[in-house]
Amino acid sequence: MVKLNKVSNGFTLIEVLVSTLIIGFIFSVIFYSVSALNLNLSITKMRNDNQHAVLKSLSIIEQDLTSIFNRPVRDELGEYETALILKNNYHTELSFTRSLYDDIQENTKLVRISYTFDDGRYERRLWNVIDRIQGSKYQKHYFDRQINKIRILASDDEGQWHEYWPMSISINFIDESSNKENRNISRDDILRYQLLSTRSSITNINLPTAFKVIIDHKELGRFERVILL
Repeated sequence: MVKLNKVSNGFTLIEVLVSTLIIGFIFSVIFYSVSALNLNLSITKMRNDNQHAVLKSLSIIEQDLTSIFNRPVRDELGEYETALILKNNYHTELSFTRSLYDDIQENTKLVRISYTFDDGRYERRLWNVIDRIQGSKYQKHYFDRQINKIRILASDDEGQWHEYWPMSISINFIDESSNKENRNISRDDILRYQLLSTRSSITNINLPTAFKVIIDHKELGRFERVILL
């Protein structure tokens, strides 16, 4: 008597379900791996872009400060200003004369530059005429929008860091952090300020030996750089 063997003509329902689950699990792993990779690439690209932007701002500041020229100027009202004016209240305010190479005329000229905080962002203003008159126009540039704060300190000959330059500028007469209505101004303060504003005094004011630039960035934290003159 001949015994016949059963021949399987297909997969059972259980085998199909198990195979489907395995294939679905593999595709899920691949999908989440690709998603995580794209997310990491996006985060890395964003971080690199932020670093490039803040380093570009630092580079502009370094080029400006290393090119400071000791030449006092007249402001829009005809008053003398020192070659460098630095004030650190809540936001750094900086004004200075610098030498700048003109690619078009192929020569070096003096310009006046000011750093200020306006409308929630740090702004760089450049005047091509250093002895200004009322209505003098300036070019406007912006630093990285994600910079929360810029702080610049100036070093004297003894290596001490100062938040004001010239150092005598820190007198109460121009301390913007105090209440102007309740401020008491002494005769000595006025005399010192007048002395500071005279041409003979301004001409004899030396420049700092170095600057310390501190930048607080919204995403990247703090950057700090010392610039020697």
